[in-house]
Amino acid sequence: MEKNDTKVVIVGAGMAGLTAAAYLLKAGFNVMLLEKNDRTGGLLGTLNFNDFYFDTGPRALVNSGIVKPILKELGIELNYFTNKISIGIEDQLFQVNSIKDLGEYQQILSDLYPENQEDIKHILAAMNDLSEYTRVIYEFDNPYFGDQFSNKEYVLRRLLPWTLKFLKALRKFNQFKMPMEEYLHQFTKNQSLIDILTQHFFRNTPTYFALGYFYVYLDYFYPKGGTGALKDLFTQKVTEWGGQIEFNKPVVRVIPSESKVIDVEGIEYLYDYLIWAADLKSFYRSIDPVGLDAKINRKLEFEKQQILSSKGAESVFILYLGINRPPSFFKERGGEHLFFTPSRQGLGDVNGVERRHLIDDFDQVTKEEVMGWLERYCDLNTYEVSIPVLRDSTLAPEGQTGVMISCLFDYQVIKNVEQAGWYDEFKERLENRIITNFSKTVFEGLERDIIFKFSSTPLTISKVSGSSEGAITGWSFETEPPVIYKLTDVGKSVFTAIPNIFKAGQWAYAPAGVPIAMLTAWHAYKKIIKQSKS
Repeated sequence: MEKNDTKVVIVGAGMAGLTAAAYLLKAGFNVMLLEKNDRTGGLLGTLNFNDFYFDTGPRALVNSGIVKPILKELGIELNYFTNKISIGIEDQLFQVNSIKDLGEYQQILSDLYPENQEDIKHILAAMNDLSEYTRVIYEFDNPYFGDQFSNKEYVLRRLLPWTLKFLKALRKFNQFKMPMEEYLHQFTKNQSLIDILTQHFFRNTPTYFALGYFYVYLDYFYPKGGTGALKDLFTQKVTEWGGQIEFNKPVVRVIPSESKVIDVEGIEYLYDYLIWAADLKSFYRSIDPVGLDAKINRKLEFEKQQILSSKGAESVFILYLGINRPPSFFKERGGEHLFFTPSRQGLGDVNGVERRHLIDDFDQVTKEEVMGWLERYCDLNTYEVSIPVLRDSTLAPEGQTGVMISCLFDYQVIKNVEQAGWYDEFKERLENRIITNFSKTVFEGLERDIIFKFSSTPLTISKVSGSSEGAITGWSFETEPPVIYKLTDVGKSVFTAIPNIFKAGQWAYAPAGVPIAMLTAWHAYKKIIKQSKS
């Protein structure tokens, strides 16, 4: 690769920062990453606790037609396993092997809610249609990676036919942008049924995304060694290609007029281009507009007000367990990746008016009332269960199993609890209630065989990753996101008011995850390439 003197500073060494760095280094740029923590990966990682391996971020990865093509283009070889998803409600359980399994899902829902069979029929028909449109978008690796456009046969026989189907799918998605809860109310008045279909998604998730997600379950894969293997390979590539990674360097000030950033120790770093691949609120709080053109300053102030007045989506509570039971026990009860709801009742007002009361009027609620709400929240919630050793047999000691059980959790609720001074007690009650629920249901008697337990909360995630409100996928859908959220405009999502500063990562586009973080990084890289040539 031919080197040049153009200096790019990237703030944040999560998957967005690492992806942008790898592309820019491959193109010959001088790249430095500034990371606030002592490791790369951001939310993505795999930890070893007494030879039990747990994933700290996503439980598995989704290709989305993005991840694998980027790996191929950068020459990164990732070994991975299949990742089967199962869905369980009370004692009903099935594995998702194809879109056709929606038929089994319909039967289970009909058995649970016999008075709503006609409603369920219409809802599942919509899920089938939206899953098929999602399949169109996901099944074809993003054509902008690589040099496929130079292959005429590829363009005529594969790209053009797919593009027509892709545009049709986007038109359909535009018809289903309303919140999933609102859409489902058109078909049923049964709030329990609506909750069972939606409560494992973020509140007000667009219908096309939530109801089309059944196909996404088929797109999951699991890296050998855990999900953290992905960031390890990118870190290795960045280092191999001459990139600098500076750890424990939180950036506290950005001065665009002088093209420099300053870290918490007062060290200055000059740049020709800056990519902010970290928490976006932190960027707008740290930016110093001194010396900027008045027009740019007005646009920057507008962006700042939008970003700082918006909030992140719900965070997550994760319980980590070491269990003295063989993996075969769990293989027979949902397998490696299970979405499980112990009660058909659904969360209802527990996650509605009751939760909002805890946020808005916490000082008027007793500790006993909060704990009562917590127990109801645990009893009625939907959980994501991940068992790494069922994908990769090296990820737990012989005859034992590491289990991760997680659920969505509101940052502000637990922040209020921390400020009240009983965070540890609250967390302990949360851990124990989840263990009790699973011991009585899908993992009968689990509590008898626990070797160890620990957990992370939204406060943990906020502290470790620096993510506002502990958000794991960017912006909330309860108000309009302050960033681009139209798929056809994703390339524009990386722009800021300042011509040589770009943003990438989970906060740059909504909704976001690892694939979008990597895609926005790729777009930021392409914009820098274009600007540097001109």
